Amino acid sequence: MNEQRAQASLNPQDYLNFLMKTLQKISENSNPQVIYPFWAQNLDKFDENLIEVLDEWARQTLIQVAPQQANSIVTDIFYFSNLIAQFPHGNITTHKEIAITGYEIALTIFTFDAFPQAWARTQTNLGTAYRNRIRGDKAENLEQAISCYTKALKVSTFEAFPQDWATTQYNLALAYYYRIRGEKADNLEIAITAYEKALKVLTFDAFPQEWAVTQNNLGEAYRNRIRGDKAENLEKAIDAYKEALNVRTFDAFPQDWAMTQNNLAAAYSNRIRGEKADNLEKAITAYQEALKVRTFDAFPEDWAMTQRNLGEAYRNRIRGDKACNLERAIAYCQEALKVYTFDAFRQDWAMTQRNLGEAYRNRIRGDKACNLERAIVYCQEALKVYTFDAFPQQWAMTQNNLSIAYSKRIRGEKADNLEIAIAYCQEALKVYTFDAFRQQWAMTQNNLAIAYRYRIRGEKADNLEIAIKSYHNALQIYTKDSDPFNCLQTAQNLGILHYDQKQWQQATEVYNIAIEAVENARLEALNPQDRQEVLSNAIGVFHRIVQAHLNLNQPEKALEYIERSKGRNLVELITQKNLHPQGVSQEIITQLNELKQRVVNEQIRLQHQSINQKLMQSDNLTPYVQDHSYLKEYQQDLDNFIAREIKDPLFSLTQKVEPIPFTEIQELTDAETCLLQWYITGEKIIAFVVSADGEIKVWQSSEDDKNQFLDTFNNYRRLYYSENGKQEWKNQLSNLLQTFADILHINDILALIPDTCQRLIIIPHVYLHILPIHAFPINKNQILQDKYDVQYAPSCQILQKISQTSHHSDFNKLFAIQNPTKDLSYTDLEVNILSTFFTEPQVIAQDNATKNAVLPHLKSSDNHCYHFSCHGGFNPANPLESALFLANKEPLTLGEIFELRLNKCRLITLSACETGMIDINSISDEYIGLPSGFLFAGSPSVVSSLWTVNDLSTSFLMMKFYEILLDKTQQISVPVALKMAQNWLKNLTSEQFILEADSMIDKLCHDKPRTAKSYKESARQFLVQNPEEYPFKNPFYWAAFIASGQ
Repeated sequence: MNEQRAQASLNPQDYLNFLMKTLQKISENSNPQVIYPFWAQNLDKFDENLIEVLDEWARQTLIQVAPQQANSIVTDIFYFSNLIAQFPHGNITTHKEIAITGYEIALTIFTFDAFPQAWARTQTNLGTAYRNRIRGDKAENLEQAISCYTKALKVSTFEAFPQDWATTQYNLALAYYYRIRGEKADNLEIAITAYEKALKVLTFDAFPQEWAVTQNNLGEAYRNRIRGDKAENLEKAIDAYKEALNVRTFDAFPQDWAMTQNNLAAAYSNRIRGEKADNLEKAITAYQEALKVRTFDAFPEDWAMTQRNLGEAYRNRIRGDKACNLERAIAYCQEALKVYTFDAFRQDWAMTQRNLGEAYRNRIRGDKACNLERAIVYCQEALKVYTFDAFPQQWAMTQNNLSIAYSKRIRGEKADNLEIAIAYCQEALKVYTFDAFRQQWAMTQNNLAIAYRYRIRGEKADNLEIAIKSYHNALQIYTKDSDPFNCLQTAQNLGILHYDQKQWQQATEVYNIAIEAVENARLEALNPQDRQEVLSNAIGVFHRIVQAHLNLNQPEKALEYIERSKGRNLVELITQKNLHPQGVSQEIITQLNELKQRVVNEQIRLQHQSINQKLMQSDNLTPYVQDHSYLKEYQQDLDNFIAREIKDPLFSLTQKVEPIPFTEIQELTDAETCLLQWYITGEKIIAFVVSADGEIKVWQSSEDDKNQFLDTFNNYRRLYYSENGKQEWKNQLSNLLQTFADILHINDILALIPDTCQRLIIIPHVYLHILPIHAFPINKNQILQDKYDVQYAPSCQILQKISQTSHHSDFNKLFAIQNPTKDLSYTDLEVNILSTFFTEPQVIAQDNATKNAVLPHLKSSDNHCYHFSCHGGFNPANPLESALFLANKEPLTLGEIFELRLNKCRLITLSACETGMIDINSISDEYIGLPSGFLFAGSPSVVSSLWTVNDLSTSFLMMKFYEILLDKTQQISVPVALKMAQNWLKNLTSEQFILEADSMIDKLCHDKPRTAKSYKESARQFLVQNPEEYPFKNPFYWAAFIASGQ
């Protein structure tokens, strides 16, 4: 009412007087700081009447005055339009209309022929006014803007007026980016081209702010681009945003910084390359950065946008607790609705409604049926705004979401729900065509396949055919190279469909696509932990392709796929470490090795950091983003070195490590050697026996056997970690090993092994890695290693890589760590005795064995054998913190062991506790433990322990092991020497033990009677506590140690 009264009290002369004063002030000084305060006192003049007065006065005046005066008047009107277009107070809608009127008046004098440069600038500004216009049809306004910009470019050429040309190209790009008419894909291509043209002039050095805003907008265009490779488009978007942030800093341009952070987050949310979980953490972090500026009070609309975007990121988040993430997603969307109301921001309100629908559709907490009903309601609310005619793309996306909700719906008739789901997909495909929106078309095809897969009505066979066709349609776009994540999901679903139908051949073909997608996704991950997660998330695909190949009687193919799922990180690390170029000097190879090792060290550090962060993070909702800058820097240094120094065209460190084929697996066997490869799936345990004749024999457990095995294994672990000092576990160990042997039908498996076999290479899987399979009973009087010489390997390919590495034949240099914590009395005896078997022993004992003293020897020495007689420990929570403990209990961790280069080493002996234990929680069987570090460091053989061992028995076992191994009258391998030492200890009588002990003690301590007496009393005390005839018969004393590698 007050506004109407104010307008009614003004007459045309008042408007004219105001207009004249305005033009006079502009003529004198067009600075906004001069003009805007005057306007702020006259806000009542800025209405429709002013437009009429301006138009009428100008047109009458311009035909009456001389040309020079007319030119002066329209110049003032031109600046008036520029100023009113940016005036922040009053009715913004009306301001835009006044500006358009002013520019159109200016063009009556600033004609193309008379004033081409002024005409072009006015066209550009008029285009911007139309682009930002609120009144009128949005689509038509944008067409007018494009027309104006196009006209301006007739004059504003790159050669004649480069800055004007660049500004107009930038504005033209904006108009095409938002254009409604025409093909969206075409519009975005034109926008990208125009932005890139603008950047030829708007450079970082000459126009930093303009360069930054153009980079930001170019990022937006690439992020939403339809044509081209989606993954590559998103990478270009991310690069452009990061460029913009070089200028748009928090301190200098906080609003612009927040905008670009928001956009960068959106790109990371949708990123295809890299590890999906890591990308989403980066997105959440960037959104939260934006909220430092975009507060509810200062920038409510921007705040609401970022709140909604955060909701979407948490909805898709992989890390943290899924239920918590979804609750946070819902909360963020509801916060956004405080600003995004139906009346004020209909489009944003609709998008937020749809996002809420997606969150409730996937919600874990609350009643599932209720959640799905709410999801449907939210999507239907969104359709009040997202109509087919007004917003076809958003309409189609909402149809898609409704399809998914109805496919999952619990209430109502299932058959009806699936029909509705199919109908919604078909509706979405009216917009999402293959040519126009390929990604969305593929997504809809995938959803349509799911609905037809479970469809109740119609012929089952027909429904499945349609489902299969739709999945294949989706895979045309979701390829293993361009979109490995969606390729995996779609191929996995299609594979399950074939698998459930017992279509084994088709299942293997599709699962192979899924596995290739997994392998491509692994290559994108920056550190071993992320690669492990990628493989672990897809392990079911490996389980099913293995079983499908077995059902097709193709065990060799099954074995190849098992190898593709085992220990991939270690395979790749060893392969790259041993990869050397041809035709270069030793100096270049040394430098190359140092640069490669630096990359590996940083990867291991990041893996360690990632695991620790997950253990420490109490708030699962807090994003964690690793700093990969050093890794990228080290990798770039390596790449630059290779490009500069290495000319071998066949050399590449980035090439994919090919999986081992069956023919090469078979080459690991011979007439007397067989492989026993284990594999545990979700349903069963499988054992493969591979012999030199090429025949593979397979044993498969029942599901009951597998469940019984897991129960027994859990009991084994429970007893081991019990609070009574493992005594009960020790007492039950023999019975537990018998139970394992029975459950695994070990004799049935041994019956598959040819009679000619004397050596058995055992390749365990997950839980089996920490069980002493060599000690499994096979009858009342025999264990497995009584029948075969047993050695262990993490995988066939790791064994192959180790075997291919050149190893020195010399075995006379020993480096030993002796009792650094001074609480293992028999280790002193052990090391002093075994060092006599070497011609060049070097021992660091007790207090001298500090980390600072030991590391230089490990990093630079050329010893053939490294013996660690000390404490050790496996950390199941973070295996990279598993360690050997030196003086002052300083840990030599697995992460540090990966940094070593033991090029001349033939044997590592870890005469300590739990040194052979690995991460059994690694679903992808990554073989993470102390042996893996030493195998990577260069040792072909590692002797390690599977539990906390006894000091006395271990010392005697080790002394006998080295005595046999270094017996120059015969050549005995590490596994055979270990077996012979274990058999010797197991069968040692009390009387023989005392004789052996006294002999060794007298030999070592002949000049130390008090020390000799102490050792002898300790030995006899052991017999008091173990009065049996064979005091070491319990597997606890001898079975812990295994030989891994060659």
